[in-house]
Amino acid sequence: MTKKIILLSSIFFLSSCSTSVSELGDKFLDLINPSDDAVEVADLTEAQLIAEGSSSIFSEEDLRKLSNTDLIQIAEATGFADLVKLDENGNLANREELIQALLDAGLTKGETLTKSELEKLSDSELIKKAIESGNADLIVLGDDGNLANREELIEALAQAGVAKDESSGQSSANQEAIDTLKSSGVESVLYFAYDDTEIDEEATRVIIQHANFMQNNPSVNLRLEGHADERGTREYNLALGENRALSVEEVLGLYNLEDRIEVISFGEESPVAFTHDESAWKLNRRVEFVYY
Repeated sequence: MTKKIILLSSIFFLSSCSTSVSELGDKFLDLINPSDDAVEVADLTEAQLIAEGSSSIFSEEDLRKLSNTDLIQIAEATGFADLVKLDENGNLANREELIQALLDAGLTKGETLTKSELEKLSDSELIKKAIESGNADLIVLGDDGNLANREELIEALAQAGVAKDESSGQSSANQEAIDTLKSSGVESVLYFAYDDTEIDEEATRVIIQHANFMQNNPSVNLRLEGHADERGTREYNLALGENRALSVEEVLGLYNLEDRIEVISFGEESPVAFTHDESAWKLNRRVEFVYY
């Protein structure tokens, strides 16, 4: 077992220094047995190296040299297991289609989300990321259907390396636009009266400012997070927070933006003020605009 750990650690180290799988293979062979020819350890396949962390991109010629087993392993390692089709005998039935799909995908996960970025995602987004990255088995839901192991899931996804949805250039441009909006003085939080979901005239003006921002930045998406104060049952406050967020979404929908909006509710579970009086309650009855 110790030898296996040492060898796997060596693969990770060499992959960070190599520019191709063939180069990585040569260095690994030199490490484990400098006197042997590369041919004598031919079972260190490209698929295995990709699964252990190599980010090299293969040509069509490289992929066509691989066995069906290696192609399947690459598909699984890069999150494309759903593209694999097997015949009744368990053999790969769509080799050509799979090769083309892997070529189109580039065989890399791309830039990955950091732990701090994962912490900014909603529970539904974390669940989606876990499913997309092949880590659905890490999701634990409570009796109410909500995510029950948020912190553990974030830690696991950070270690596994989860791909960002957008290119780094687009993400950078989006973040710059979001930062500009924040510094412009546009309110990012709307407050509500007790047990109320009504959008008043002042709130409507703020929502229109956000609608203009989204129209000017079509690659930016919005998460509306609804909240309530501590009075009332947990279930009632979850519904109340959701209805507040839906009221904001309804106004934004007049600008045909609903496809880029996600609504979630934290109910009373995420207060920003903690005293048990109106001075705190009025700050906790809110909807927050969170762009991503």
